[in-house]
Amino acid sequence: LTGKVMQATPGKRKTILVGKCVYEANRQNPHIQEMIPVKGCPPDPMAAFKALRQAGIEVGPEFYENRDMVQEVHMKKYRGKGEFDEAFFTVT
Repeated sequence: LTGKVMQATPGKRKTILVGKCVYEANRQNPHIQEMIPVKGCPPDPMAAFKALRQAGIEVGPEFYENRDMVQEVHMKKYRGKGEFDEAFFTVT
């Protein structure tokens, strides 16, 4: 799950929470059997890679190797929005 409004679906064995907002919104959700959190805003790509692997989802190394592209895509969706202040974020 990602984003502020997403909620866990009942009956799923594992739930990956990607990002601070979705973690805060679902950390007490009784529908989550096994929570795999990827905290941070934006979330760390290597942590997301490890979470996917922990959930049994095979992801190739290109997922992590191209992390600069992932972070830039993630940040673009917030650019220009009033509640987003770029001073709090950097792409490294």
